[in-house]
Amino acid sequence: MPNKLTDNHIDELEERGYVIVHDFLDEGQRQEIAAAVRTILKPWNEIEHDPPEGRWGSSLFPFPEPILNDAAVNRDAIQFAQKWFRTDHIHFRPRSCLARYPGFKSGANNAHLDNGNNSLLPPTNDRTHKQIWFWIHPEPVAEGQAPLRLVAHEHEGDIEKAEPLICEGGTLCIFHTHTWHSASDYTREDGQRYTWGFAFGHGDHAWEGVCHYTDVGHNADFRKFISGLSAKDRELFHFPPAGHPYYTAQTLAALEEHYSGWNAGNEYASAHTDHS
Repeated sequence: MPNKLTDNHIDELEERGYVIVHDFLDEGQRQEIAAAVRTILKPWNEIEHDPPEGRWGSSLFPFPEPILNDAAVNRDAIQFAQKWFRTDHIHFRPRSCLARYPGFKSGANNAHLDNGNNSLLPPTNDRTHKQIWFWIHPEPVAEGQAPLRLVAHEHEGDIEKAEPLICEGGTLCIFHTHTWHSASDYTREDGQRYTWGFAFGHGDHAWEGVCHYTDVGHNADFRKFISGLSAKDRELFHFPPAGHPYYTAQTLAALEEHYSGWNAGNEYASAHTDHS
C-alpha cells in the first residue's frame, strides 16, 4: 500500500506551516478510533443534561482504549517524521483526545504558537527544531463545531486569514510547534467535535518535549502497550535500543515482570555483567 504522506506534503508543511490530508484513515480504522474516543469522551447527547465545566473534555496518552495507543505507531507518520527531522532518531511526543461541546468558548482572539510551552528555545527557521503534531478527526467537523483555525506562514499570525479545519471524518492535519493556529467557539446546539493525535520530535533534542511521560511507567495501559511493541518501536518511546549495556540478566528479568512478554521476540541479549 503506497505511503499516504509524500515529499509534496513535506514541502507544503515547510512552506505553509500545515498540511491537510483527507481520507488518511481507512473507513475501518476510522470507525474503530471514533468508537474508542466516544468511550473515553462521551458524545453530547449522553451528557447534555450534566455537561462538563467549560463544555470540553480531554484525555492524555496513555489511553485506556488500546487502539488509540497502538494507532500512534503509524508507519506513514513515522517515515514522514524521519524525513522532516532528517534523521531516523525520532521520539514520540504524547498528545491527547479532545472533545468540544455546544457552548464551548475558546477565549482566543489571536493565533499562537505551541513552541513556548514545548521547548526551552525560541523559534528558528531550522525545521528539525519544529516538533510535528498529527491531529486526526475521526468524525466530520462542520462549521460552528469549534474547528481548529490554521494560519499559513505568509500571513504571519493574522487570525483574520485563518483557515478553519472543516472536514470529513478520517482527515489528518499535520502542523508544528512554529505554526500559527487558534481554537474557535462551538456555536451549534448539537453534536461534538473530536480530535485525537500524537506527535514526534528529534531524538537528540533534550530541550524539547510535550508532557514528558516518564511518570507513567506503572500505568497499566502504558505497560500493556509497550509490552506489545518490537524493540525498534520501543525506541520511539525513549527505551534503550537492543544491545544497550543496561540490558543484563537482572534487568531483563525485571523488565519481563514489569512489561509482560518484554523479550517474547528474543530481541534483547544480556550483557556479560550487571552494572551497579
